[in-house]
Amino acid sequence: MNFTKSELEMLYQYVAPTKEETLAGLKEIVPVLERKDDLLTKMIVENTVRKLEKLAEPECSRFIADNRAAFIAERDNSIRRRLAGAAKEPVLLGHDLAGTERFLPGTRHMVTVEILNSDSPVGFPGERYRFFLSDEGYKNARASEGRGEVKIRSHAAVCAGKLYPDKKPKQPER
Repeated sequence: MNFTKSELEMLYQYVAPTKEETLAGLKEIVPVLERKDDLLTKMIVENTVRKLEKLAEPECSRFIADNRAAFIAERDNSIRRRLAGAAKEPVLLGHDLAGTERFLPGTRHMVTVEILNSDSPVGFPGERYRFFLSDEGYKNARASEGRGEVKIRSHAAVCAGKLYPDKKPKQPER
């Protein structure tokens, strides 16, 4: 028996432990759909009921359980995928974008640095920091980069709190 994606979604929403309970839940909403003039949803529910009634009990209960497990696995997988993607990019430590350091009169540079080794004046290897620096502070950051302690990942000029990045951000492809 072939179920459409819409029918499988409907089945997942009204799933119950047994075939009879699942069918009762689906049949319960048909009168409500008639009053709301939601013809497409009504047809999906009716088709789902018809197809489920044709399945024998042990097979139907197994099918319902497998469908539910597939939807839960898909949901969990998407959440795990997003969390894994977020974990790849390290959290920025240091100065906040809205912090007061950005608006100080002597601030001329914003840098994002990655700590390369434990000889660095700040942090531990693998961490990333954002700093708002004066000209002298930027010279020190460049010197640390020259010694191999940090890697400057990005730089922006700062004037009165406004950021002027050195490179234009890439335009997304259309």
